[in-house]
Amino acid sequence: MAETISLTQVYDELKKIEKTMVTKKEIDSLIDTINIMGNPETLHQISSSLEDIKQGKVKRVNSVKDLLSEM
Repeated sequence: MAETISLTQVYDELKKIEKTMVTKKEIDSLIDTINIMGNPETLHQISSSLEDIKQGKVKRVNSVKDLLSEM
């Protein structure tokens, strides 16, 4: 004969499973990271940008108008 369990036991087991699951947001973030890390040009651009920041080659932009005036 099949074993019976209560709804509370089912709920508790589902909560345990839920704690170990990966969310869609986490998967999307991982995919984005893989795409970035797999693109040498993007990695070079990030590296160059970080170097510019270290050297103080930055300008504060407070509005879209400020940003567009730079173009």
